[in-house]
Amino acid sequence: MRNKPHAPGSSRQVLDRHRQDLSRCVRCGSCSAVCPSFLANREESRSPRGRMAMISAVLEGRLPVSKVYGDRLETCTGCLACEDACPSGVPVTTIIQAAREQAVDERGPGIVKSLLTRILSNEDALRASACLAPLMLHYRVASVRGGPQQTRPRRIVQASTDAEERERKGRVVFFSGCAINYHQPGLGQSAVSILSRIGYQVIIPDGLQCCGRPLLSLGDRKAAGELAAKNAALLAAVRADAIVTACASCALTFTREYPKLLGPAATVPLVLDLHGFLAAQRGRFAAGPVNRTITWHDSCHLGRGLGLAKTARELLRSIPGIRLVEMRNPDRCCGFGGVMRLTHHGISDGIADAKAGDIIATRADAVVTGCPGCRMQIADGLRRAGSDIAVLHTVQVIEEALASSE
Repeated sequence: MRNKPHAPGSSRQVLDRHRQDLSRCVRCGSCSAVCPSFLANREESRSPRGRMAMISAVLEGRLPVSKVYGDRLETCTGCLACEDACPSGVPVTTIIQAAREQAVDERGPGIVKSLLTRILSNEDALRASACLAPLMLHYRVASVRGGPQQTRPRRIVQASTDAEERERKGRVVFFSGCAINYHQPGLGQSAVSILSRIGYQVIIPDGLQCCGRPLLSLGDRKAAGELAAKNAALLAAVRADAIVTACASCALTFTREYPKLLGPAATVPLVLDLHGFLAAQRGRFAAGPVNRTITWHDSCHLGRGLGLAKTARELLRSIPGIRLVEMRNPDRCCGFGGVMRLTHHGISDGIADAKAGDIIATRADAVVTGCPGCRMQIADGLRRAGSDIAVLHTVQVIEEALASSE
């Protein structure tokens, strides 16, 4: 049964707040030239311009909140490229997020999204379902794991003695996030190793939840807000000099979404991406030589979201022996797109194939990125293309450099 357009003022409060923003879209098409899901098949309704037109029509009651409408919202990867390209400054991804929430509010989440929400909201369920990740994401097992199986870093690093504490620079909380905690624990081990090697006591508190970004992409603001409140309360209770993460998407969620999820009266934890944190420490530790020719993939949330693309490159270039060769379109989205990978893996594969081609053309030994999700996506794309180029997270390269200096 088709959904009938709601009458003005019925339940469109979420989108109503963006009427003025929507009116600034002049349909110029600058966004389409950089949108990965549009470039994958050139379907106008999958371009940011097309999505803005559909959202406007829904808001004005000219279009129902239909299955097709929901599908077009789901294929936005959240890469932020459209916002970067928009001459009118339209907050495209914010509007699409509001439309997703409104669609769930009016049509309901459906069976698949309800199941995903339950899994993402429960640590035990996340741990239990981790073995199903390759199947759900349509990946090879090696692409998800990124190498040999490893155990997660300890949930709580034991407190140091008074003598050890005096020798340390301070205490750091490491927020691992779902992709590292349940799928690529080796990256968490590398991050903890780096922080320990440069003189910090590392704490990983029990009870930290998913940051909530996957729930937002499902359109479930309520569930995302509940996770945000739990994380904020837990992090506020820990005495530490900094909170860092090796997942750019987690860092961006804390920075950009938590203030909106928790409200103006709440204390929002300051969570730093590891690239920025380590760049500030660069003069305080020595990196040994790493003989690699690498190319760098700008994860969307690290580069456009957090503005750390240049910082990450400088960090890698500071390692002796590293030769950085830029690929074509290093900031083009790899197609992971969070939940989009689950629902539209065909489009996701097409985007990844283009990225794999750009990487292979550099003839680099390895491609390095600062996002665990991008690492899985790129690894699968390269294997599909028959390439054995290594896919590394920045923490793995830095850990190797620190080890070689000893």
